Amino acid sequence: MEHHTDQQTDEQLVMLCLQGQTAAFEILVSRYQRQVFSLAYRLGGDYDEARDMAQEVFIRIYQELPRFDKSRKFFPWMYRVAHNTCVNALMKRPKETVPLDNLIELHPREISATAAPDSLYESSEIKQTLTTALRELPEQYRLPLFLKYIEGLSYQEICSTLNLPQTTVETRLFRGRKILRKILEEHNLKV
Repeated sequence: MEHHTDQQTDEQLVMLCLQGQTAAFEILVSRYQRQVFSLAYRLGGDYDEARDMAQEVFIRIYQELPRFDKSRKFFPWMYRVAHNTCVNALMKRPKETVPLDNLIELHPREISATAAPDSLYESSEIKQTLTTALRELPEQYRLPLFLKYIEGLSYQEICSTLNLPQTTVETRLFRGRKILRKILEEHNLKV
């Protein structure tokens, strides 16, 4: 069997995986297990659950590999699969156990000009409303917001991760925040 090394690109390793060489997938797992675990932990807030979710993510990635567009970069595709797998797992949990602070951490002034720094998170009702609102966002807006406010990525890093031009990222962040405010208003949360 061919010896695989970290010198090979993600895309080369994917091609080898699709040829049945599972050792290549193990390299992809080792390359990204830290990022996937971090994503799962930030979303779920529980170490053991994050470990289980990360394992589920890699199973899903392996299952979805035949659908990977070989003309694109692997990481942005993998990250979307990972994010969606984690969110879907969390949505199966009882709603009250989903920690809002890990799902989205908008600065208070992003939502309310008059709110005290901690006031938005004091009410479990408001937490649930915000959690619901975030889930209602279309993926094209939810993912950039997540990368910006949860992962703390710069505009340039978001562009690279999502393989999008900066103007598109800026537009999606702007529109995403606008849609989020509208959803919150519909839930009678002042913005």
